[in-house]
Amino acid sequence: MKSMKIVTLTLMAATLLLAQDKDTKSSKDADKKQSQDTSKSDASKGAASADPVASVIPKGATQIEPNLYRFTDAQGKTWFYRRFPFGVSKWEDKPAEQVAKEEPLASVIRDLGDSVEFQRRTPFGISKWVSKKTDLNDDEKELLATYEAKRAAAANSGKTVDTGKTAPESKSDKSKDHQEKK
Repeated sequence: MKSMKIVTLTLMAATLLLAQDKDTKSSKDADKKQSQDTSKSDASKGAASADPVASVIPKGATQIEPNLYRFTDAQGKTWFYRRFPFGVSKWEDKPAEQVAKEEPLASVIRDLGDSVEFQRRTPFGISKWVSKKTDLNDDEKELLATYEAKRAAAANSGKTVDTGKTAPESKSDKSKDHQEKK
């Protein structure tokens, strides 16, 4: 029984070794034929066809960085060409878009004595927050200083500062105004 196993394993090993030799010989022959065919086809193509990617990028283009070129055409437009593994991409050089002016941190400020109420419009509605004057951050301090400067300037000129909200007039104020008009 033992001798049968040894004979079977030896035959299998010999078969595998022989199969390996045939594959390597046939693959070497195939490689030789393929290299001869490609050398013939490359020679026939030769100078007839240049690099198709290079033909897309104009000859006067200046290389900015690897695979990125800049070219100005006859109309004065500047074009960028970028070489990718699957071709060339072309786009026009446009000046950077103007950045939208940032809205102030708060659009309405109310002085509440020892604290300040800030309000700001957001896409989700009005956002309100109250900060103590001692706990204001730099942006809030700057807004409060601007608000107080506007209020002082308005007080000197006799105008009122629009804080976004007006306090409702009391009945006594209305009656005083009514008496003064008479």
